Amino acid sequence: MIKMNLNKKKVLGVILARSGSKGIKKKNIKNLCGHPLISYSIYAGLNSKNISKLIVSTDSKKIAKIANTYGAETPFLRSKVLAKDKVPSKDALKDAVLKAEQIYNTKFDYIIEIPAVAPLRTGQDIDKALNLLFTNKYDSVISFVRVFDKHPLRMKRLNKKGLVEHYDLKNPENEISRRQDFPKCFIRNGAIYSMKRDTLVDKVTRWGDKIKPYIMDELQSINIDEVTDFYTCEKLIEKGLCNNFPATILDEHFKIKPKIIVKKSRFKYFLNSYPNYMFNLSKKELYLKNINEIYCEIENYRLINSNIKNKVSAILTPTAGLKKLNSRVLNQFKNLKYLISSSTGLTHLDLKYLAEKKIKVISLDSIKDTNTIKASSEFCLLLVLASLRNYKASLEVVKSGNWRNFEKDLRSREIKNLKFGFLGFGRIGKNVSKVLHNLGGKIYYYDPFVSRINKNFKKINNLLLEHKVIFFRDQKINAEQHIALAEKFGPLETHAYVKGLSKHPEIVRIIKAEDEKNQWGENWHSDVSYNEKPTKAVILKSIKIPPVGGDTCFANMELAWETLDENIKEKIKDKKAIHSSLGAEFFIEKYKKMEGNEKRNFDEYSNEHPIVRTHPETGKKILFVNWTYTKKIIGLEQEESDEILKKIFEHQARLELTCRFSWTENTVCIWDNRSVIHFAIADFYPGRGLGYERVMDRIAIEGDHPQ
Repeated sequence: MIKMNLNKKKVLGVILARSGSKGIKKKNIKNLCGHPLISYSIYAGLNSKNISKLIVSTDSKKIAKIANTYGAETPFLRSKVLAKDKVPSKDALKDAVLKAEQIYNTKFDYIIEIPAVAPLRTGQDIDKALNLLFTNKYDSVISFVRVFDKHPLRMKRLNKKGLVEHYDLKNPENEISRRQDFPKCFIRNGAIYSMKRDTLVDKVTRWGDKIKPYIMDELQSINIDEVTDFYTCEKLIEKGLCNNFPATILDEHFKIKPKIIVKKSRFKYFLNSYPNYMFNLSKKELYLKNINEIYCEIENYRLINSNIKNKVSAILTPTAGLKKLNSRVLNQFKNLKYLISSSTGLTHLDLKYLAEKKIKVISLDSIKDTNTIKASSEFCLLLVLASLRNYKASLEVVKSGNWRNFEKDLRSREIKNLKFGFLGFGRIGKNVSKVLHNLGGKIYYYDPFVSRINKNFKKINNLLLEHKVIFFRDQKINAEQHIALAEKFGPLETHAYVKGLSKHPEIVRIIKAEDEKNQWGENWHSDVSYNEKPTKAVILKSIKIPPVGGDTCFANMELAWETLDENIKEKIKDKKAIHSSLGAEFFIEKYKKMEGNEKRNFDEYSNEHPIVRTHPETGKKILFVNWTYTKKIIGLEQEESDEILKKIFEHQARLELTCRFSWTENTVCIWDNRSVIHFAIADFYPGRGLGYERVMDRIAIEGDHPQ
């Protein structure tokens, strides 16, 4: 089945990967930091929100098998004729499209070729290029990169006498000494070719007549042609400058089957729901059904008789991700005193019931002033290295001085090319996998929670792009789940001035104390628009809400541009404005319970952004100014700038452009910070006869340069 994307378009992604590479042998499957080169392009394609179907066209069964392993489809093998050196890639691409349409019984609207030799291009790049194609009457959108050192004005030729001449005699190089002063010039980088289906099939070209460039960064534009390109990419990936991270996701049917054991312990009877090898308990064991069935059927277990149940004083429970350990289950254990969970999150427990029964909950959350995430990640890496290097046995050999059988018996293994499986892919798993990946390891993971996020993410993101702000009530998610959700949207952002939580620095806890008059964000604004890359999106979770007041208003800036006075539109359409962090000083200095970063230079962050930006995912025009941080329109006198900005600010706050949301506890709000401005209403402070505390947890996603 071929699904349409948010733009109601059917897009076929194609990766051409023939076996007969001449420059670098077997280039498409050559190992790059633990993964075959083609896997990076597959990963980028699978992470696109716009591609309906991703296929690999190859003449090699081996390449097809590898492509399948990493999630791409290979519905056919390319003919040997179309896999020859001199066959134009457009012909092979057209062939792939026609065969795919026949096999899938559909006609695609757009085609995008994702060359296997551009590993640093991301799914976001693909979507930005496609959105340009969707929203404009272009035949194609092709990726380019700006040229500096190899600028045409630096190019030379040899005349008939063998002497050097300038190509452009009017502008020889010595007239322009600095590379950044050269007039802008661009070259195709071979990373993205997106086009209308008819441009390729009918005209047999990837370009067409109306060609729109998609400009990419130099680092992302590396195209693997030479061996040195491989080395360059490896270094960039090792330094964390590549957002592509191919990891083989294990099949959903893969299940962990831990056992239930009943053991004697210092608690008299200890019900352990983990595999026995995880804990050093040595008494008689009684094995029961697998953990995934326990929560439904525990009262029917014949192996746990009522006599044993009545003696159980403590239960070591599985961690979050399974069904809630509720009162129906716990009521069976009449003498239960302790419930132990090796987790920080407690969403798998009925905390209200446990409090009523005075059952003590012991978890990692009880450990204060301990960064368990980093500590656990480092400890896991220590164990991996110790195991691979036979550390304990090797140390004993060294101490004994017996080196005779060292090579034979204690040979160690390198991380490179080894497969590492992660049962759970939270922050610890991700921290460890990044290190292992950078050292050449191949990463595999299974995580039901991550899988659920992956399953629903496209739907959530599509709703966000359509409505600009979305709300979810009664979401009792913990900090780790909050972070995991946010990470699906992109890299997380560190606030310029406000310090995050000690255990979770990604989370800024916004606290308005009972005796504080001012509310953080009590003016129309777009979060940190003064940054070079303003925030992409924000995920805000309510922790404590006053019984009255404390609403948040949002205004649609896409609609604000569409309805703006035409005379003002004409004056500002091509202009930029200065956004300054001076507007943040008030909010930071006034708060008692919010800790600021050491950096306090509030005029440090000042950047110029287009007044009218283009949304990188939808291609829509957005009015990108706000009352709090936008200070001046560049190219206008201050007085004229102030006058126009005042009219714009008044227009942005018009009632028909806004919505107002009333919070309840455990509500999650996600807004597209590129498309909306917002206003936190402070109507619950003591001066108004009220005096309530308001607590919110905020995570922001890193944005891009407004265009």
